[in-house]
Amino acid sequence: MNRKIKKVISAALACTIIFGSTLTAQVTASADTTTTAVSESTAVKSYKLKKKTVKTYLFSAEKEATTKTPLYYVNGSDVPYMKVEDWADLYKNIAVGAFGKTDFDIKVQKDGDTVYLMRENDFFMGIDFTQDLFYFWDYNAFIDVFGNGLMDVTSSMFKNPDGTSKYVKELSSTNQRYGDQIMMDLGEYGIDLVQKGDDYYIPLQTLSDIFLAPSMVNLLYNGKAIIAIGGGASAIAGEGGMTELGKLYYDGGGSGKISKEMAEYSYNELCFALDRLYGLKDQHRIKDFPTLMKQIGYEPYFLSTNQTRTEKRLNDLINNSLDDLHSSYQLPSYAADLMTVVEYIQKKGSSRSSTALQERRIELMTARAQFNPEGVPGYQEVGDTAFITFDNFTVDRAKDYYTTAPTAEDKDTIGIIAYSVQQILRKDSPIKNVVLDLSCNTGGTVGTAVYTLGAFLGKASVSLEDPNTGALVTHDYKVDTNFDGKFNSKDTLAGKGLNLYCLTSSVSFSCGNLVPCAFKNSGKVTLLGQTSGGGSCAVMHLSTASGSIFNISSSMRMSFLKNGSFYDIDRGADPDIPITKTEHYYDREALAEYINGLF
Repeated sequence: MNRKIKKVISAALACTIIFGSTLTAQVTASADTTTTAVSESTAVKSYKLKKKTVKTYLFSAEKEATTKTPLYYVNGSDVPYMKVEDWADLYKNIAVGAFGKTDFDIKVQKDGDTVYLMRENDFFMGIDFTQDLFYFWDYNAFIDVFGNGLMDVTSSMFKNPDGTSKYVKELSSTNQRYGDQIMMDLGEYGIDLVQKGDDYYIPLQTLSDIFLAPSMVNLLYNGKAIIAIGGGASAIAGEGGMTELGKLYYDGGGSGKISKEMAEYSYNELCFALDRLYGLKDQHRIKDFPTLMKQIGYEPYFLSTNQTRTEKRLNDLINNSLDDLHSSYQLPSYAADLMTVVEYIQKKGSSRSSTALQERRIELMTARAQFNPEGVPGYQEVGDTAFITFDNFTVDRAKDYYTTAPTAEDKDTIGIIAYSVQQILRKDSPIKNVVLDLSCNTGGTVGTAVYTLGAFLGKASVSLEDPNTGALVTHDYKVDTNFDGKFNSKDTLAGKGLNLYCLTSSVSFSCGNLVPCAFKNSGKVTLLGQTSGGGSCAVMHLSTASGSIFNISSSMRMSFLKNGSFYDIDRGADPDIPITKTEHYYDREALAEYINGLF
């Protein structure tokens, strides 16, 4: 194995020379179903491939959004594979169409039993089809489709069509450390990479998990079509019911059964993906997921051809063994008995952590409603103290605050924060104290959390680490709250002689935890209340080969930087001034009086 790795590394080092010439991927049109009858035998493996071209829906059920993709089935199995060149085309199509990365490109170079893929950003990977290995010189850089620096989770949210910044502007990336060279041994999980002559094939689900899921894109396959979705289960079903993509996905399913080959691959692929992408393995004392599955007795259920049964165990795995709030079961496979799964989930109820958070949140919101029976305003002044309140970090993409000024009626984070800052800094303002109330905030988009940090601190710093690759980076940002197109001291509460506070509770989760942790580390904002609720990993949407849809805590872990070291924020931030009685959170006249008595 070591000799083989050395071969991959040596060949990879030569990639800049190998890829000097332009290579054009060729896709051959075909009928819907074609059988390749010739079998190729080697000393180790023999493959017979069946080809079928299927419709591919790229984020929309509209005819204009569809294309066609050749899939291949090996030795009579119904597990879909893609040819490497076809994958490169589809990957590029998604990167350009979904993310607007017009310079995205992948070149394919074949060398015996190894294929090399070179990105336009000069990062590359090797694929060994004899040993069933993926080798990445730098995984995080290779799969990046945003192009805004290593593990950037914010800048792409706030770009004008011409590439200029709006609302949030990145200043720099400091402490940037690229990850280790890593090898992914698919053979260890029983995942077979197929080489037949000069053609190379990789399972569709493996491609989806390793290359697309970190960018919040998944490829679903229901035996009839490939459906590319962004944003996880919301693309399939929402408050208004099944979406058009959802109707396509569940069309003709519900038998409850899958093949033995699909069950085995789906289980192996699930373990492989979780081992590579789940961000809290160490905290949960998970050696690896195949071992965990055996320890909790779930392996036979996942290897079952009864997909309805498997869905139940997937729900239990997430709720009982992971139970980290960011991880959640979302939707069952197209092949499962939908109503049976729904009834089971309703009977089982939420996870322990989710139940505790919801119970505490109801308690807090009930107490808050007693003081605000008509609803809590986003911005409120009580004497010389301003209170800013929102329960989720959100962005209203339909609004452009550069053309329409924010008002007291706005409900998204950008509008509330910008309006509040403008009111607090208005001429002859009486405000001396500012309290950001995150006591019922359960998180949301990282970009709006950055906006909030910049409004309070002047410079927002977000550190991220990938425990699976060793990559580390700190991104620094400034924000625009007066919408003059400039990112300067006029846009922040920092340096204005104000007393800044943040109200937190155990409900303050995810971004509702990131902000108070950053405040705590800055020493510029005093925390009131109780320890925040933790949640350090960004959410990742995943699916299984058999069609289940779920979320996990990804390996992109938010941290704070202190003395050059990275510390993750999963334990939450302790208050500087504890509040023990729930009613004391929301009696704002009493709280304002108390704050004024601190000095």
